[in-house]
Amino acid sequence: MTLDQIANQVCIKTHDTSAGAVAAVKTFCRNRYQMIWDSQLWANSMAVTTQAISSGSSIVTISDTNMDLPVAVKIGTTAIDPANYGSAFMMAPSSFTESGNTTSFVILSRSDAGNIRLQLLSAPSESGTLSVLCKTKIRITNNGVSAYRSMEQDDDVCVINTAEQALLTLVEADMLEYKQAYAKAQAKQSEALTLLSLARNVERSQGASRFEVSAAFNGEWSRDDWDYGGSTISFQ
Repeated sequence: MTLDQIANQVCIKTHDTSAGAVAAVKTFCRNRYQMIWDSQLWANSMAVTTQAISSGSSIVTISDTNMDLPVAVKIGTTAIDPANYGSAFMMAPSSFTESGNTTSFVILSRSDAGNIRLQLLSAPSESGTLSVLCKTKIRITNNGVSAYRSMEQDDDVCVINTAEQALLTLVEADMLEYKQAYAKAQAKQSEALTLLSLARNVERSQGASRFEVSAAFNGEWSRDDWDYGGSTISFQ
């Protein structure tokens, strides 16, 4: 549904088609779409960006300004694991300055221009291609053309197809609250959150997906770390 279609439907359902009501609904829709976009990694919210990196590149600034949150990273065909900044800084400080086999990365603060920055641990010893799977900035389509912004123009369409009904219902709840019908607004919001939960389940169950937890071990510890002076514990 376009922004204009959502506004028309909500205004008809709330019995107010005045210009002020239409403008309010469009504002609610813009804000709620941002909320839904931010709520999880939707399939249509992710994209891959690639760029060349030179040997010794420790800090990499992602040049694609439409990328928002890094999800996974690889150099060439080798995946590298995300690391906790604080833990890596304390346990492997040399990896921030040395070159060699890059095994992990941490997310740094953004550049002054707002671009994503990554710290590679350690810096690669050879040049290569860095590929980053990212959640993009909020995106819509307008007459079949993508644009990285929220729903602002009448022909803008939500790209999260599974969450369209949740968006419509959330906007209706906001409009009922705007008209001070608080009990109805609360019931409608409860319905909207149920629809949003259903949208998440649809993406997991009806689309190709896989959930797993993987343990990464880079030699940071051994069984001796758990040996308390050779003492043993016995159970009777």
